[in-house]
Amino acid sequence: MNKWSMRTHEVAYLFNPAFCGRILYSTIKTYNEKLNKPFPFPLIYLILPLVLHKQTRINISSRTQFLVWVQKYPQLLIDFHRRTRALVPISNEAIEFLLQTGKIALTPNGELEIAPASRILSKTKYTDSEVKECLIKAEHIARWFASAGKTETIYIALGVKP
Repeated sequence: MNKWSMRTHEVAYLFNPAFCGRILYSTIKTYNEKLNKPFPFPLIYLILPLVLHKQTRINISSRTQFLVWVQKYPQLLIDFHRRTRALVPISNEAIEFLLQTGKIALTPNGELEIAPASRILSKTKYTDSEVKECLIKAEHIARWFASAGKTETIYIALGVKP
């Protein structure tokens, strides 16, 4: 990952750790609430490639189950593995930001959960329509992952190797 001073303004603005961390936070929180258990760490790397890619984000629907969605939109998964690999450093920065600010915590089993002492982040404060859409879609993804089964199943369905 380039130093901040070496990044283009567009990359720095779009992929800043606070924004990407907010997307990850929404997913982790919804997953924790739905299953009442921590979020599997390996799944964290699949969230940003799904949410930040506009065509993919537009087609994410809570009305469709995850595996059905994958079969319905195979064109959205073309080059998904490349998007995922490219966003690993961005995801790492966002995770580090959330951990340092005390918004999430790492469990002894290496899973993620919302930190118990953390104030809940607002979904609507300081957001515009596109940011709200990203947060809503992140919550849909959390519900998908919660009902899809094992982490391995999700990775295989998306055509990505851990």
